[in-house]
Amino acid sequence: MASDRDLAERVVRAGAAAALSVAGGALDVRRKSSAADLVSAADHASEEAIVALLRAERPGDAILGEEGASVGSSSRRWLVDGLDGTVNFLRAIPQWCVAVVLEEGGEPLATAVLDPSRDELFAAARGEGAHRDGAALRVRDGAPLGEAMLSSYLRADKLRGTSAAVRFGPLAEAAGVLRMGGAGSLELAWVAAGHIDAWAQPNVDPWDWLPGRLLVEEAGGRVAVIDGDPLTWFVAAAPGTFEELVALVSAGR
Repeated sequence: MASDRDLAERVVRAGAAAALSVAGGALDVRRKSSAADLVSAADHASEEAIVALLRAERPGDAILGEEGASVGSSSRRWLVDGLDGTVNFLRAIPQWCVAVVLEEGGEPLATAVLDPSRDELFAAARGEGAHRDGAALRVRDGAPLGEAMLSSYLRADKLRGTSAAVRFGPLAEAAGVLRMGGAGSLELAWVAAGHIDAWAQPNVDPWDWLPGRLLVEEAGGRVAVIDGDPLTWFVAAAPGTFEELVALVSAGR
């Protein structure tokens, strides 16, 4: 039987193929929680392909998909994000990905994140390191926050009625570079790969957090969830950036 990581790699490739197969057709785009939170036929096609393969290969595992898939009740559960970065996909911006993670008790065990635009496959299993196309990944040492490249994402529904200027202003002022790409799992993979120093977003869904969290941890990075009301911040960073970033977002909860 294939390992969980190998299976994760297979299913994200199946999902990407399904999404790309409907690109250019009638994508039946709909809004979800906000005007910029979109779902399309490509999201559904990818999730359906992933779920079908997971059910065939791991019939005893539970599955939860962003677009509504819900199978079983096992403590071993696959989280599926069939298309992370839907807005980018719909606008032909080459920054989107397909991500899955196997978790148990909220702890990620195996994951894969595929960037179809660059044909880069990021994968990890607990205790086995993180890899891109088979090559080991390592986070950067990490710069002081004022010199660091930080990735985040600003969307109205994630702010829970609070001011964008108040919540994101300190990040913009403190970071050397603040970028917003719109595909969280892919950007977390880039932290693991050493392309960027850190990532911080509020109120993140588990399928947008756990795949990249495992990649970052297995690549030597640090992660934290900083509880707050109305914003809970999710942070992943290289060691040299982590403490300063956590202190900044903790002060503004």
